[in-house]
Amino acid sequence: MINMNENERKIIKTLNKIGVDTRYISLYGNSIYINNLKFSKFSRKKEEDFGKLYPNISVVRSKLFQKICVKVSRTIKNQIKPRDVIYIEDEITPDAILLNVVLEPYRRKYGITLTTDRTQANKIASTKCINDFASDYINLMISGDKITSYFNENTIYPLLHIDYAWILDWIDSTSINYKIKEKTQNDVSDEIIAFLETKIPNVSESIIQSVTYLDENALNK
Repeated sequence: MINMNENERKIIKTLNKIGVDTRYISLYGNSIYINNLKFSKFSRKKEEDFGKLYPNISVVRSKLFQKICVKVSRTIKNQIKPRDVIYIEDEITPDAILLNVVLEPYRRKYGITLTTDRTQANKIASTKCINDFASDYINLMISGDKITSYFNENTIYPLLHIDYAWILDWIDSTSINYKIKEKTQNDVSDEIIAFLETKIPNVSESIIQSVTYLDENALNK
């Protein structure tokens, strides 16, 4: 289980004491990542006060990371429940690392537990991002199969609306060490999406919205 150690508990206690809402920050490694600047109430003055006590811990303010957190929050708000035990693969790939960072505050929001032991979990956090879903749907179209969403049972998809390019841009802006996992390439679907991107802004998001619309209308018939 990935539970807070004593040092992390002290850090969270200190942040609460100086008036930071720790439901809106992520504690990962030797850094604090602000998920929502307004809701966290993590002002520069509070950062200065915190720095006097913990000079070796950096506070990271990133508009891209906050944007990612907003989308993740909207995606998983109905997918997780209090005290869920959620499995994240034990990898140092950018997507797996991002899952650990964005889900960390839910240990305080919902009392969830993160684990790298699949046998202890009741839910799995998928690393699939928006590009993976868009590619899947294009492949269904190419093969002539019904284009529909498919979500595994007891699996959450925090990165459903997150572009992989965002993940790379974010992690490259940090000091986190990572390793890119080689993904299976599908030249045809990649070429189609690349072409559509020249004609349609945010094409992957548009594809997902279209499939969601088709699924919802099919259910209502």
